[in-house]
Amino acid sequence: MKKILYILISTLFVVTSWAQTNNVNTPYYRNALTSMMIYHPEDEFGYDVYKIFTHLPALEKFDNHDVDLRVINNDAVTGVKGKDQGFHRQDYGGSLVLTSAEKQKNAVVLEKLLNEAQMGKRMVAKWFDLQGNSIDSASFSSRILEERTNYNVTVSEAMMARYTTEGINVLQTISNDLIEHSFILVSDMTYITAEQRADVAKKFLSGLGEVIDGVFTGANVGDHLALAGEEIADSFTGFKVMTHSYLFQLIWNDSISNIFYHKYYTQTPNPERIRAFLNDKSLFKVKYLGAESSVYEKTQKKGKYSRTGLLEMITRRSIDKNIAELQSKHEPFKIKTPIMGVEYNNKGKLLGYRALVGQKEGVTEGRKYEVLETVINAKGKVNYNRIATIKPVNNQIWDNRFNALMENNVDGTEGTLFNLVGAASKQIQPGMLIREQKTN
Repeated sequence: MKKILYILISTLFVVTSWAQTNNVNTPYYRNALTSMMIYHPEDEFGYDVYKIFTHLPALEKFDNHDVDLRVINNDAVTGVKGKDQGFHRQDYGGSLVLTSAEKQKNAVVLEKLLNEAQMGKRMVAKWFDLQGNSIDSASFSSRILEERTNYNVTVSEAMMARYTTEGINVLQTISNDLIEHSFILVSDMTYITAEQRADVAKKFLSGLGEVIDGVFTGANVGDHLALAGEEIADSFTGFKVMTHSYLFQLIWNDSISNIFYHKYYTQTPNPERIRAFLNDKSLFKVKYLGAESSVYEKTQKKGKYSRTGLLEMITRRSIDKNIAELQSKHEPFKIKTPIMGVEYNNKGKLLGYRALVGQKEGVTEGRKYEVLETVINAKGKVNYNRIATIKPVNNQIWDNRFNALMENNVDGTEGTLFNLVGAASKQIQPGMLIREQKTN
């Protein structure tokens, strides 16, 4: 394990989330996501996948929580397959499907690796904006918490008196709501190119031609068949990708929060507290929640997309598909999205409610969604009260998959239209949130 090579890539990007309700800006909390990948240097296009992944735009439905470690080198991993290195994965030409036992073994070792690399501590350090040129000058701040909520004035005033009970309690209340919804998604991609499959097809067709020539005489029927097969196969390019995504959650509760704030947190340089934080190798951990796998295939006539363009599209779409399925299965990982508007026809009849979710988030006609009203109590804690249930309108589901607008040449209408199911306890208004309904 000590030889595990992590490729360091530093990214800092923060998104502030707002919903507009009754002309009042209301904060809503989004899940924080740290994205990682398993790099296979032995693959023909492994380095291309690595470059594409590390430059993909941030997922807009999450707060980007990427840290300095983003890529795990498969060749340096041990402990999964006995004496062999690397994770379980299917090779070219296989079914691309892992067994449940293989995925579980991968997940166990991944969890161990992430905790050995102190990913939990790295995530906490980013939440509290740990910075400084040395231990003597290092300190935390509430900057990222302030940017991701609407509590900047309250926090700044309360924290003016360092370590006051009021200041700590306000900051702790805010941060607990956010930090407990911090996740890591590790994706492992296995793919086969259209050309690799075409080579198999060409060999098959060529062999078939020899059989035909051996049976029929007087014409080169087999040669024509083989040449035609080669021309067809050579005119296409693309990939078939199996993406295995493993979801982990930062373990954060009142006990861990209390220890952090009362032993480590400092907004001014305090070497003793910072050193204690850095030396604590047991408090900040991540836990495995589940895995999801998806196959995505895209084949195009050569010339429409570059190889890199196709690979970028398939990489993002396959990861998006896994995220949508993981959200459906794991309640804490589900996203909340504000309603953009309420739509009526020219006669004033209600048509539905539009929200910026679609196929990328796994929206289908068979799924239902809760409508949530944001309520902030006197202590600053955000709660979400359910007021209604809605479902997508047939043929009105937004195709917001990566590059879908360019690929499908559609009109660019954004958002999915939803209809009310049953009655609402309150009037549904723009800025209220929707979240996929829990399935039994």
